[in-house]
Amino acid sequence: MRIVLLFIFLSLSISSGFLLQASAVQMTTSMVPNTDKADALLTAVKFITMEYEPGSPLSQQFNGKDERIQFSLNTSDPGMPELINAINADIRTQKGSPVRVENATLDYTGSLKGSEDKIQLAYKISIEGILTSIVLDRGEQGSVLDLDWRSVLVDEPLPVDAPQYGNISVNYPIGLIQATYPEFAQALLNSEAASLMREPLFNFQDMGVGMERWHFLFDPTGSQAGAAGSGFEEIGGARVVSIYSLGESSFREGTFSEKVTQASADINGAQVGIESTTPPPSGQIQIAGFSRIEKSGDNELAFVTAEAPEGTVTATGGFPIQVLLILGGMMGAVAVFVLLKTRK
Repeated sequence: MRIVLLFIFLSLSISSGFLLQASAVQMTTSMVPNTDKADALLTAVKFITMEYEPGSPLSQQFNGKDERIQFSLNTSDPGMPELINAINADIRTQKGSPVRVENATLDYTGSLKGSEDKIQLAYKISIEGILTSIVLDRGEQGSVLDLDWRSVLVDEPLPVDAPQYGNISVNYPIGLIQATYPEFAQALLNSEAASLMREPLFNFQDMGVGMERWHFLFDPTGSQAGAAGSGFEEIGGARVVSIYSLGESSFREGTFSEKVTQASADINGAQVGIESTTPPPSGQIQIAGFSRIEKSGDNELAFVTAEAPEGTVTATGGFPIQVLLILGGMMGAVAVFVLLKTRK
């Protein structure tokens, strides 16, 4: 048993180390029915490669270039109230959900590296904040939580006023190039690659995969989850925790793979091949209490009670060892994918 636990902690430490560098987790949230609130972290990760002929005008312009834009904003910074309002409007109109984002912070990192035959772009944008109005109904038997908000697609450019960089669109890939090489950005938008460069980064539609494809694990005390470093904390007076995790490929859950979009363009007389890659989806939902999934038409809801029915078992047969192995392996796999992409 000690060997197994040691392996778990080592797996978590290794995967956490990768995540600090890559942070490819797309969604993590802790939902607390008693407070009608949730902590949420939404992260968008994307890589774009533009290939051209060595010696071409683009090669001469970008060979050896190394640009990096990085900044953080909070709710009071210019553009952030509008950004939060846009996300809330999309959740409301697309999902018919009352869930709202409040008190959010934004962390943006974008990099551009040029060489003799290609430009490599990398994006990591995170929004962390409080979700409110997560409870749809509350009664003596338990609470009903809305889960449909998780798959929102934010299709607006989301411009913000970034320190040192000025106005920048944080939701479209073209925003990074507009802030660093505006003439090249305009050439891209006038080319066949325009739609690819406007693909929203905050696209969480893959999080909408049916909850039956998420691993479900339940800890009747919450103490094992907290002690093992899974991130669970006793909040809202609950010691019970239900955890749903997405991202591990298996026979039951299916296979998750990266998404690849390709385009070609003529930029200032140079032929450019463009490939956009998004890592596989990965997420975790923690709910304070025992949760079971209910469906109402196309909507998925979580019915949450303080205690689990007698004899309750999880989808994978037990809590802490399985969930930590799943999460450690899942996070490590995604992080390795991101690391390999950045080193290509």
